[in-house]
Amino acid sequence: MPPPASRVRRGSSLMPVTVVYQRIPTDVSLPVDLPLVEVVPALAERLESLGEDASTYGLCLTTQSGTVLDDSLSLSDQRVGAGDVLTLDLRSMEAEHRYDDLTEAVAAAVERQQVAWEPKDTMSLSVGATCLLFAAGGALLLRQGPGGWVTPACAAVASGLLILATLAINQMKGKGAWALVMTAAGLAGVALHTAIQGPPTGMRMAAAGAVGASLLGACLPMLGRDRPLIAGPMLVCVAMMVTGLGTQALGYPLAQVLALVSATAAGVSLLTPWLALASVPVTISLPDQPEGYHRAEDEGPIKAALTSRILNLHGLVLSVRIACSIIVLASVPSLASVGYDGIALVAAIAVAAMLSTRAVRSRADVTAGVVGGMLILATLVLVIVLSRANFVMPMVVLVGVVGVVVLLLNVLGPSYRPRLARVTDVIEILVLVSIAPLAALVIGVL
Repeated sequence: MPPPASRVRRGSSLMPVTVVYQRIPTDVSLPVDLPLVEVVPALAERLESLGEDASTYGLCLTTQSGTVLDDSLSLSDQRVGAGDVLTLDLRSMEAEHRYDDLTEAVAAAVERQQVAWEPKDTMSLSVGATCLLFAAGGALLLRQGPGGWVTPACAAVASGLLILATLAINQMKGKGAWALVMTAAGLAGVALHTAIQGPPTGMRMAAAGAVGASLLGACLPMLGRDRPLIAGPMLVCVAMMVTGLGTQALGYPLAQVLALVSATAAGVSLLTPWLALASVPVTISLPDQPEGYHRAEDEGPIKAALTSRILNLHGLVLSVRIACSIIVLASVPSLASVGYDGIALVAAIAVAAMLSTRAVRSRADVTAGVVGGMLILATLVLVIVLSRANFVMPMVVLVGVVGVVVLLLNVLGPSYRPRLARVTDVIEILVLVSIAPLAALVIGVL
């Protein structure tokens, strides 16, 4: 199989060799006295090896001993004899890409660095927009309050539509059903909250939490692997039920009930990662185990199942962390109105949420913890400033000091980090220990 005549100069002799490409040997005749830079393209074209990688990285011939032939020299110059076996390979893929023009280079860079839009992204965007619009409508209906049948009927119909959409997405094997279920549970709570007369934080809130939790539990089979994400909304519903029952059925003040709910939510948020870690099965191999105790053929399935389990528990931890931040955020105005005890309780919970992220690896968990803690602190400062005008300047000074401290912590040299870590450990322990006594002070037990 000689290369095309147009690629071979007149007077050049041919040499029979065997070229191996993708483990397939082919007997060809190659020019002896031509540089390989003129021979390899024609050879690659005959062997149908001119792909994207070949045009980007280039091709080369390699001898049986592993020596890469120089493209600027001929076969005779490199002592290749008749009948030798050569291998056609790609050059090093670690080398810099070569492009014919600027347009090709830009297109390749965009393809490598940017994720292409796919039909599943359109579905996810549609689900997000639908949930946002329905949630805004639910907030407007909640603002209407009780007094008629139109408001709860609209909320109930919207909740039913979202459940039907969840069923459709489940049949299509699409993603995002968990967001529709959460929004449907919220609208169901709005429907019952606006259908009952009474104080907004009494039995109306308890009923809304109960119907939301019931709907979340009923929709669990439709969520598949996203079921752990429902833990956060379920925790919010339980907090609503406890608040409503505690204030109206048991007759406790709202601030005392919210102190108990906030402290419990903080404890759940801090303990959930450890509970999730404890629920992951771990196989311990000992040196004196009998032979055959561990089966190598089970490593693949076990590893896949373990990875899936860890990812699901990561979603549970993140959902619970966000839900606890929302619960404490909603409790800030009532707790701040109690006095210094309530303010100290909210501040301790916020600081604990931020410091607990030091032992977390996930970027999403760290972001949720820090952002949640900062939002709680910012809301606390705003509530204090709005309720007590004489505290404006002290709060400004406090916020400035905190900002300077955070900035200094980021620019400190590595030599100061161990000492700072020890101080932070002590502060974290003191803050965690102080949450329960502060909650007891607000409740009136201490």
